Amino acid sequence: MSADTRREQLIEAAVQVIAREGADRATTRKIAEEAKAPLASLHYCFQNKENLLLAVFTQLSGEMPVEADPLEDESVSPGQAMEQRLARAMQWTVENPLRVRAMIEVTLWAERYDPELSVTFYEGFFKSSEAALRKAGTTLSDEELHSLVRVGMSIVDGLSLQMLTNGDKERALRDTATACAMLKAFLDESERNSA
Repeated sequence: MSADTRREQLIEAAVQVIAREGADRATTRKIAEEAKAPLASLHYCFQNKENLLLAVFTQLSGEMPVEADPLEDESVSPGQAMEQRLARAMQWTVENPLRVRAMIEVTLWAERYDPELSVTFYEGFFKSSEAALRKAGTTLSDEELHSLVRVGMSIVDGLSLQMLTNGDKERALRDTATACAMLKAFLDESERNSA
């Protein structure tokens, strides 16, 4: 087995163990057992647990739908752009609850281990959301836009935690539709008032 294939296998095993037991209790031995790999191969590929968790963080951050999609319809309003981003993030959450649980665990671990690292995940979503809303023609000031995007990220975090807690994917999607309608109405009204 190539080192790259083994690395992927160990990262996936780490996601499983972290989602099941948390980042702190995910030992290298448990992860190697989950991967059905020798413990030595984990240490060969990652040297230590911290490097493996950083690789998991990077992998999951890359999977999350944070990049700004090109607007299919150039006439989409800022409210519609925000609605699309929020709905897309929550759809990914509903489709990937195990990965979301692992991402939350690793983000909290990163915040304790290297606070700047955890900030990078949120910064990516923040910047791409801002760019999408600017492209859609928002007239909000920078301060208003920053606040709106932070609220949107808080909604995704909160709805994700609720879904993980109660397991109700349908309710998560209904609540997402409500949140989308509220943010869209706020943005549409803000745009009308500034016009």
